[in-house]
Parts: sequence; C-alpha cells; structure tokens
Amino acid sequence: PATSVGKNALPRVAALLDVAAISDITGVVSTDTFERPIYAGNAIATVQSKDPVKVVTVRTTAFEAAGEGGSAPVETVIAAGNPGLSSFVSAELSKSERPELTSARVVVSGGRGMQSGENFPLLEAIADKLGAAVGASRAAVDAGFVPN
Repeated sequence: PATSVGKNALPRVAALLDVAAISDITGVVSTDTFERPIYAGNAIATVQSKDPVKVVTVRTTAFEAAGEGGSAPVETVIAAGNPGLSSFVSAELSKSERPELTSARVVVSGGRGMQSGENFPLLEAIADKLGAAVGASRAAVDAGFVPN
C-alpha cells in the first residue's frame, strides 16, 4: 500500500530489481499503464512502464475491497539464504494518536511563517485537539524546521 512504510521500501525494491518505481497508483489502465495523482492530487498522470516486473504502491482508498472466494492460486515461495551483509537490530514503532498524513480527513500544516522548528509544537497541540494530522510545507522542510 501507499503508506509511509510502502513508500520507503518501494524505491529500494525497485532498485534491487533494476526497474522503475511507480508510487501511489489510483487506477490500472492496462498491464503497463497506471494512473497516479500529481500536483497534490489536483491532476492525474497516466504513467507507463515497459519493465517486465512492475513495482507499485497502491492508494488503497482508490479500489474496492476484493470479494470473497477468488480462484487465484496460492504459491509458496522459498526465501533466499541470508548473505550476511546486514542484520536486523530492532524495530521501534512511534506511537501517535494522530492519523497518517495521507489518509487524514483534517490536516494542520505550517510553513515558513512558523519562523523556526521550535514553533511547530504549537501546531501539534492544535492537531491533537482536532484529531488531525500534522503537515509542513516544502519550504519549512527545506529550511530544517521539521523532518520530511
């Protein structure tokens, strides 16, 4: 899915497979052609990939849930051996009552007008009261006020 984790893993998987990554698709036109939002969702781009393997993230709200009892075969895949190049250290999940930015109904956002990162906790307090996500403009991120 087109979640933070999916969008983080997608480019890595695509790079390992030497194919293009297509993120946040909202429609499938054909086996090689997909639709995805651009310009903050104000326009829809039709993108095409001739790669033999497609690596995509899907905006789950754009598709109906699959019906029960399909006929697709279930395939068992044996994982490749561990080459020992890296190891898992730990997993830490951040706990937040706020919704994820991409699926939030209400977003409280700040930009350069916040003047520094020290002022962003003001937005977080408002967002907590509203049950909203917290966002930031590209300019605020580029200025180092908040992380991306």
